[in-house]
Amino acid sequence: MSSLMSQIRSLFRPVSKVRGSNNNSEVFLRRVRLCLLTAVAGYDNKHTKYSTRISPKWVYGDDACFLSVTDSSYVLGVADGVGGWRSYGVDPGRFSRAVMKNCERVVNSGRFIPDKLEVLIAQCYEDVLNSKELILGSATLCIVSLQRNEHRVYGASLGDSGYLVIREGHVIQRSVHQKHSFNTPFQLSCPPTLRSRRFHCDLPNQAAQTSVEVKPGDVIIVGTDGLFDNLTESMILQEVKTIELLANCTIDSLKQCATRLVEQARSAAFAPDFVSPFASEARRYGINIAGGVPGDITVILGLVIEEKPSPTSNHVKETRSSLNHHHLLFQPNRSLSCFELNCNKFHSFISSSSTLPTSSASTNTAKSFSSKLSRTYSCT
Repeated sequence: MSSLMSQIRSLFRPVSKVRGSNNNSEVFLRRVRLCLLTAVAGYDNKHTKYSTRISPKWVYGDDACFLSVTDSSYVLGVADGVGGWRSYGVDPGRFSRAVMKNCERVVNSGRFIPDKLEVLIAQCYEDVLNSKELILGSATLCIVSLQRNEHRVYGASLGDSGYLVIREGHVIQRSVHQKHSFNTPFQLSCPPTLRSRRFHCDLPNQAAQTSVEVKPGDVIIVGTDGLFDNLTESMILQEVKTIELLANCTIDSLKQCATRLVEQARSAAFAPDFVSPFASEARRYGINIAGGVPGDITVILGLVIEEKPSPTSNHVKETRSSLNHHHLLFQPNRSLSCFELNCNKFHSFISSSSTLPTSSASTNTAKSFSSKLSRTYSCT
């Protein structure tokens, strides 16, 4: 009997070893860190007198964005300043720039938790409200983080700025667009008084949060409403297919794809007979219109890849190498390409300044709001 049991054990022992080795392989593969190749493109609609000769980097009109890399994550963000503030003498882009600048600062400070994006938004919003200089305005926003070790993407969006995760020609995750009514999205706001009912003042904890597991080859698109109001998902997928088909996608390929997305959105915005996503939504509200929505456009395009093994075992050196590689892609003095499109400057990459323009909005402007506003604010 004992010899029979020994034979049975010997039969199952190789199976156990094979299973054990498979599990170890899965664990090993799971520990491979992910990276993100990224490119930025945008269009400045030049509809505001607040434009400066030298624009801050990663700013397109009232849109602003940021990109940061930490040891544990890649973080991408966009914000769209609500244009309705312009009629009250306020630069709509100033608030969006402040929010993105604070987001980047918090991420780089080490206080950032990749899967707690609502906390990041709350910290940035509080910093803007408590800034020494009054920054009036409101903005929609979307922030996405790739957690490098867990192979997950986390997203948080407020309003109609959003993101897509694409795999093999299909959208596997999309952000949720939030709105109070047609053409009135959720938005972070800094009105003359926080108790004013004339403004929409949505809170960071109202941001729609999503997450999805990703793998090498997945494509992440983060953009403002200038992209999603004018291009359907099928049009975006068709364009992204060009980089998915490449065996070895390069930074130049990503830049070209991001630029084409912006060009298509720009063209669709001025196509009078095109039934854009914005027009389709308007028709659901009983407004029979066609065409797109001219405005600022910002697109951040990211391709998920495996991190290449570092030649050194020094973890700090590896992290610094990753950071330097990322910043090289967005070095302001490298690979700049600007050209004229319909008498408006189209920025196919980034601008070359890190200073924020000053705004004419002041405390006196804030005081005059109380008497000037007589209706509920509705963003346009």
